[in-house]
Amino acid sequence: MLANIYLHYALDLWFEKVVKPLCKGDVMLTRFADDFVCCFQYREDERRASRVLGKRLGKFALELSAEKTRVLKFTRFETENSESFTFLGFEYRWGMSRKGKPLVKMRTAKKKFKQALSALTGWIKKERSRLGTGALLIKFGQKLQGHFNYYGVSGNAEMLKRFYEQSCRTVFKWLNRRTQKKSCNWQGFSEMLAHFKVPLPRIIGYWE
Repeated sequence: MLANIYLHYALDLWFEKVVKPLCKGDVMLTRFADDFVCCFQYREDERRASRVLGKRLGKFALELSAEKTRVLKFTRFETENSESFTFLGFEYRWGMSRKGKPLVKMRTAKKKFKQALSALTGWIKKERSRLGTGALLIKFGQKLQGHFNYYGVSGNAEMLKRFYEQSCRTVFKWLNRRTQKKSCNWQGFSEMLAHFKVPLPRIIGYWE
């Protein structure tokens, strides 16, 4: 919240009132908290803005992250030569729609995918002995639904399916490690998933 308020004055208003009027082509700033992407139609506009962006942030005791900051080509006119980038947990890249038109596609960023699986593993290892099977699967379903709600965008079905399958295998593995005797087989586990209505991967948002 503080980042949103602070950068509204330090970056958003400056970009709108100073940078945009000096650009020859279309420009756009998309920001959430302290992560942002600047889009420029022309390279000369980007170069001009890049030269002063660091100075502008420096006035507010801020600096760009060298690890996250880069300039890349991203255009529908040269989709094969365009690079990809990550923003807010998604990887953005150019692809083709079913009608053969250029389309920006989103899929779960690899780093966020691994972090989500790691967090799920940590949770099941910690809670498997404290909660009953039913409570665990209900909570598991809630965690999956939260993941699908965020990452369930059109074009990301493969990554949703991968997360669901790997998550189920992880929960199955650690449930069976609660005792020396195996708790259930895969068929029984699948039936429990259905009984407790653990959600299947589903697309929530669609491209217009």
